[in-house]
Amino acid sequence: MKTLSKIFFQGLFAILPIILTIAILVWLVSTLETYLSKLLLLVMPAKMYWPGLGLILGVALIFGMGLLIRLYLGQLIIRGLNKLMERIPVVSAVYSAFNDMVRFLSPSEKEKLQKAVLVEVQDGAEVIGFVTSEDETLGERDQLIAVYIPMSYQIGGFTLFMPKDKIKELDMPPSEAMKKVLTASMGSEKRLTPDKATSES
Repeated sequence: MKTLSKIFFQGLFAILPIILTIAILVWLVSTLETYLSKLLLLVMPAKMYWPGLGLILGVALIFGMGLLIRLYLGQLIIRGLNKLMERIPVVSAVYSAFNDMVRFLSPSEKEKLQKAVLVEVQDGAEVIGFVTSEDETLGERDQLIAVYIPMSYQIGGFTLFMPKDKIKELDMPPSEAMKKVLTASMGSEKRLTPDKATSES
């Protein structure tokens, strides 16, 4: 019986990521079609509407939003909406978590992650961080680097400002290191290899 249970759960966990991915895509498509079709039916006759038109409108709106945020006015609008969401109790916590996750999935944010590094938080314990700036000044201290430390499953993070000799650069792409962080390194076979130690323990 234990063998049968083991085989069942092995199969379940193997196919679960595929099922969840498909389910999310289906939900997204159906949600766009359901709500935007109602919007279209307010401004056009029902006989002119055909299935899929709502989805096309949704894609067009998303593309339009992408063009809008390239403009200064669009950026002001997005910043205002972000501040509004962050001020609402309870909603702000959920919004911050999703906002952080989306930011790190976006191509523009991945380009800002210059390199992956190891940061020693205590003797014998290190965390993965990402250099976002290498020329920071805080008060009388200068030549600092900014290192963003994300948390597993993207539930938040924080930024450290430190001298460059306090980190170890990793010989791996930032995207691969980010994957390790987001999944808590579960199922990952690649090892973290410091490219060069910039500090001595």
